[in-house]
Amino acid sequence: MQDYEKYMNDFPVIPSVASKIMAIAEDNIDISFKELERIISIDPMLTTKILKIANSALYARQSEIKNLQMAITLLGFKKIKSLVILLTASKFSRELKNREILAVFWRHSLATAFIAKYIMIRKKWRKDEETAFTAGLLHDIGQVALFQRYPEKYKVFLSDQSELGSLEQREQMEQSLFNTNHRILGGYILKKWNFPPVYVDTAEEHGIINVKSVYKNNIYAVTLADLITERTGFGQGCAIDDSLIMTISEYLDLDNDDIMFLMNDIMTALENDPLFQECQLLFEF
Repeated sequence: MQDYEKYMNDFPVIPSVASKIMAIAEDNIDISFKELERIISIDPMLTTKILKIANSALYARQSEIKNLQMAITLLGFKKIKSLVILLTASKFSRELKNREILAVFWRHSLATAFIAKYIMIRKKWRKDEETAFTAGLLHDIGQVALFQRYPEKYKVFLSDQSELGSLEQREQMEQSLFNTNHRILGGYILKKWNFPPVYVDTAEEHGIINVKSVYKNNIYAVTLADLITERTGFGQGCAIDDSLIMTISEYLDLDNDDIMFLMNDIMTALENDPLFQECQLLFEF
């Protein structure tokens, strides 16, 4: 059994508010709303940031959103949960080393989250869009653990991976250097944090063609978003084969217009999205 605890020792503890929110059941929405409001209210800074995002240009309304209850009602339970994880990731990263590398990492992860959500919306899988967003945001969390444990060694790996021919070759190199890979490690971390299985499975199986998890649609959406993000320059320089993008698109049964939009126009759309711009500011270290 691989000793993964050494990686956790280089991580700050995830804020308890995030763990508590991820554990809230969604089967009784009235109780869940009250529990969500109660947990968030404990952290005044988190409350302030959620209200700021709720009042961003994307959610501009005639009247200002002045309290948490109003924000939860207008944005919805699942969207608030995903924003909490986003804000937690931002706060969490400020406690880590080598922020310039982390800024690139989160730039990629944030774009992956937004594109994964877009794919779910286009497929009309609306109940899963916020799950895809959070899964996309956290899909590469194992990279952060590897980087924090072996900063110089992982910097070399990141600089070399652009010369590799495929994702499989990149992972083989990662495995040979660290005796594990970021997918396995990411799944371990999210499991330790008591995140639901969909996030654990997405971390473990993104980038794989033959997905074994029951959360196939979510994993394929995050994989496609990950590939698109790398291809459009919001990644870490890994070479992406367009045939792999087409293969995953076929699994998701995307039409040609959606594929062309994802490959050619999605990043321009995101750069003009007020919410994306607001979220990017969270990771300017």
